[in-house]
Amino acid sequence: MKATPLLAALSVLCTPALAWSNPTHNVMSNRGLYVSEPGAVSQNVTSADMTFVWTEGTTFAFGLAKAWVATGDAYEFQLVSVTAPTTATQIQGLWNISKNGALLCSSCAGQVYGFSGSFKFYTVDSGYHFSGFITSRYDY
Repeated sequence: MKATPLLAALSVLCTPALAWSNPTHNVMSNRGLYVSEPGAVSQNVTSADMTFVWTEGTTFAFGLAKAWVATGDAYEFQLVSVTAPTTATQIQGLWNISKNGALLCSSCAGQVYGFSGSFKFYTVDSGYHFSGFITSRYDY
């Protein structure tokens, strides 16, 4: 019978902690749209695997996008570090960008944004780009 007051006290103490947690998002895609690099036209993505996970208002995030185009080239965009607190719709950071395993751009400043039905990534100078449609999303 003494367990009931203890459980009630724990629920009162723990509920505010849960309410204060920042929202976390997990967005995945296997439907890439375009990829581009400096000096080249945008290419349609034929196959893609992309995932982004972040907690709003923090610098905790993971981002990795792999895209293949009709020429057989494989692009990879990997988030190295987050440079500003994330929002519900944006991750700013430094990215490593490679093509066929060769590093094209190391620690390039850029942002991925949108995250409603689709998303886009651009480097600050708009030289590199990828975009896609969200195929799976979890918010908690």
